[in-house]
Amino acid sequence: MAREEETKYRYIEHPSDVGFEAYGATLEVLFGNAALAMYSFMTDVEEIETAEERAVTVNAEDLYSLMFDWLDEMLFLFESDSLVMKEFDIIVDKLQFSITGTCRGGRFDPAKHESGIIIKAVTYNMMEIKKNGIWHARVVLDV
Repeated sequence: MAREEETKYRYIEHPSDVGFEAYGATLEVLFGNAALAMYSFMTDVEEIETAEERAVTVNAEDLYSLMFDWLDEMLFLFESDSLVMKEFDIIVDKLQFSITGTCRGGRFDPAKHESGIIIKAVTYNMMEIKKNGIWHARVVLDV
């Protein structure tokens, strides 16, 4: 297995839901990799074009809520516009607990793209965000 610095994310075991651990040298990379991990349960992200761009702003009360709200926003883009985002030009303000920037991706087409697991919601169950050399997050998703 690649070292954590090179690994974007990995799946983790959960008895009833699905989960992942995401990694990043910066919070921006961590949050982008967390979104990629979530989308990867839903489809093969590599097959998605980058023809769509959306501005994104997320504000929260703390870092955990910021991760929750960020992933919830990414899930909303999928549910409302069938968008799978895969490129993230974002700024994470860890003092104000906010994310601003743009995301690029494409429309998911079930006739063209592989269908995976349906994610119902982001959860706080087992959530963890910490820095030990690099940033690390654990997230469980309700399926």
